[in-house]
Amino acid sequence: LMNVRNLVEAGQVKQDADEAFSRLFGVLQLEQSQLEKLKENLRFALDTSPANQSSALAPLVPDKVEELVWLGLSPATVSALQPYITMIAAHTLINVNTASAEAIYASTPKLTMADAQKLVSVRERTPFRNMPDVVKVIGRDVTTDDLATLSVRTSYFEVRSRLRLDKVVVEERALIYRANADEITIVWRERGIVDPTALAQAVVRR
Repeated sequence: LMNVRNLVEAGQVKQDADEAFSRLFGVLQLEQSQLEKLKENLRFALDTSPANQSSALAPLVPDKVEELVWLGLSPATVSALQPYITMIAAHTLINVNTASAEAIYASTPKLTMADAQKLVSVRERTPFRNMPDVVKVIGRDVTTDDLATLSVRTSYFEVRSRLRLDKVVVEERALIYRANADEITIVWRERGIVDPTALAQAVVRR
């Protein structure tokens, strides 16, 4: 997933992340004006410096994708982006073993959509162990430096669980950070009641 928080660093919009999200918006046929609004409001929300005399008026910094409406995105835009993006406070790379072709393509200027789709196809048979393996699959003049936005692993995982109590279904969702095999941290956790009607409709659709 592409991390929205990568867009801003030290109070400034990062050019490489800006270009990556511009490509993603293009692939998804979303208005670039929505991206401009997202960048400016995210930068404003993250600017807590004493020099920012308007900080009291800044929007809250979202923790979750659905909260991006706080930064001025329309619900339709957030819904379209949701399968491809995440909100993590630390800078993160794209996991080539799990990301969509759209996210891989958008985040990596040297790759075509055909390259990204090829990577997705190959990993379904054999997950990539290292970045040189990714370079071999692309099979042309691309180096690991050209793929600096990609990785073959991740440290962040979103976990969902559901518990049914009679007619009530409770869903818990959490973002987990795994520093190593022995150190796991819960970044955030939320719990809510799921509409049983929505669950029934989902089963019918399948």
